[in-house]
Amino acid sequence: MRLPSAAGPGPGCPSRLPALLLLPLLSGCLGLVGAARRPNVLLLLTDDQDAELGGMTPLKKTKALIGEKGMTFSSAYVPSALCCPSRASILTGKYPHNHHVVNNTLEGNCSSKSWQKIQEPYTFPAILKLVCGYQTFFAGKYLNEYGAPDAGGLEHVPLGWSYWYALEKNSKYYNYTLSINGKARRHGENYSVDYLTDVLANLSLDFLDYKSNSEPFFMMISTPAPHSPWTAAPQYQKAFPNVIAPRNKNFNIHGTNKHWLIRQAKTPMTNSSIKFLDDAFRRRWQTLLSVDDLVEKLVKRLDSTGELDNTYIFYTSDNGYHTDKRQLYEFDIKVPLLVRGPGIKPNQTSKMLVSNIDLGPTILDLAGYDLNKTQMDGTSLLPILIQV
Repeated sequence: MRLPSAAGPGPGCPSRLPALLLLPLLSGCLGLVGAARRPNVLLLLTDDQDAELGGMTPLKKTKALIGEKGMTFSSAYVPSALCCPSRASILTGKYPHNHHVVNNTLEGNCSSKSWQKIQEPYTFPAILKLVCGYQTFFAGKYLNEYGAPDAGGLEHVPLGWSYWYALEKNSKYYNYTLSINGKARRHGENYSVDYLTDVLANLSLDFLDYKSNSEPFFMMISTPAPHSPWTAAPQYQKAFPNVIAPRNKNFNIHGTNKHWLIRQAKTPMTNSSIKFLDDAFRRRWQTLLSVDDLVEKLVKRLDSTGELDNTYIFYTSDNGYHTDKRQLYEFDIKVPLLVRGPGIKPNQTSKMLVSNIDLGPTILDLAGYDLNKTQMDGTSLLPILIQV
């Protein structure tokens, strides 16, 4: 399947950065355009994957292909335990109080017209494409309110993306709509052609087959897994039959000394509630097996095309989870972060405290962009990743 034509601007969206917006960005990567072997970058983003409660356990191939080939960060955190603010932090390199996305609603600035006007022109993918000359590819969940009729609908293609395959609103596995470079495409419930994690894998492989070889590329693949409704691929629906949610010291104990929201929990839980909890935990792991397959397919394709040795691969999540989220506990704000690429020694673990606001600066640093020209709160992880 050949990819559709590259994305053009959606209605009301400028085809390029306005001159006044572009001036602060200019000269950052201009010296690198046309240089040989500029690195490619692949960012893999899961949805609601914890690091604290065994969230990486099912991903054996991912750990072998990325973690063991590079660096694992054991203290990676997000500034918000909520999807949209955290994703906005990844894209902008800013804390939520600076990008002003405060929740998952349009009123909370999630993919709102204000976000599109004020923040999207300065995301790191926009800089990569418009200043550094990268081909940019997005597939999967963008922001929770993306596609809302009051904010441009699916016709809106954010500034900075050459190829755009974005999910309408929140994570699903079947019966969803994608924006294909600004045009809606509806998917049903046939596993072979509609299961979203596999669809994202196939779109990504097609991009690698048909992209230009004269420019470096940036890919961001944002899977629905392991977000609810926790729908596993048919071949994985019986995996982990004996796995249950961790019974740590605070399991099923009333939080009498905690804040008001925690005190509302009804404990001890009923047997049916415990069964639901265990089933949800198991099903989350099952959905991640398809992500593991996606990672393997992409690494193999990059290897077969000779591009793996010139590609940095980042694997992380937007926030953690404990069969819910939104709290400032470790299992909600601590996420996986694995990175491999040229110059990164294998089998390394860093205990350095890092955040998802560091991803954009790191990727721009890899592209040769002058970070002093950004307004990002994060810092580049490149000195940690590549130690002289």
